[in-house]
Amino acid sequence: MRVLVFGGSGQVGSELKRIIGLNDSVRFVDRLEADFTKPEMIERLTEDFQPTHIINAVAYTAVDQAELEESLALSVNAEAVKVIASCATRLDAMLIHYSTDYVFDGSSSRPYEENDVPNPLGIYGESKLLGEVHIKEAGCRYLILRTSWVISATGKNFIKTILKLAKDKDQLTVVNDQIGAPTSAKLIARVTWELIQKDAQNLLSSGVYHLCSSGEASWFDVAVHAINRVINAGVLLACDPNKVAPITTLEYLTRATRPLNSRLNSNKLERLLAAHMPHWTAGVDGTIDELIEKGFLK
Repeated sequence: MRVLVFGGSGQVGSELKRIIGLNDSVRFVDRLEADFTKPEMIERLTEDFQPTHIINAVAYTAVDQAELEESLALSVNAEAVKVIASCATRLDAMLIHYSTDYVFDGSSSRPYEENDVPNPLGIYGESKLLGEVHIKEAGCRYLILRTSWVISATGKNFIKTILKLAKDKDQLTVVNDQIGAPTSAKLIARVTWELIQKDAQNLLSSGVYHLCSSGEASWFDVAVHAINRVINAGVLLACDPNKVAPITTLEYLTRATRPLNSRLNSNKLERLLAAHMPHWTAGVDGTIDELIEKGFLK
């Protein structure tokens, strides 16, 4: 088994590196080695390494900026993915690709299932959906793992942003009508590796799976929980939980429209793994504990 990981220094890529480790049968590629606006770099890397499994943890994720940089978002999230899928087909490699809740418009009253019809609200979601389409059309073996609200102790994410703000400001406002579940990069990486092990035993078929934590919360709920966790750990913040005020999406203006319902139903994946997804608070707590240990809030 030979595993090629694109995006080795990102949130999920960094966790995969911890789990898999470094050896001759695994190669982690960062942005300097593989510019996703230059498909020839992708082709050369895959041809040189001859992987049995390709993990694509690269994505253009600047949701608002994507509205201004449509061509770049499409290049990274769709066209480069098309090239990777073509390489996977040629090498008969399994492609594991991460997608997003943003392929849906958030209007459903229940958590989204894999066969629900996508209807993205903006360029970011459109580009990610097009990447999914390219994979399915390429004819390669694939797993598309849709996830939501990714958090970790590395990279940019909501937990790090809100805690930095709470450290410096005594009052915060946070959206309370967008509902989802923070999903730790650790969980995504662990499940990815379990799926690769299953594929090595010929226990997998191609398909789309939803991979996110169990439970549900608003961004406001997550912020209050995170601030409480940090304070209970003995870290001083300028803002206490009572000074976090809920606001609506309409009151928080952004260039791109966000789905109000980001809930994803992971039952299909849970049946495959014969295991339940952990509650979102477990991932948030673990991320915060790691951030405190690293001195993030000093």
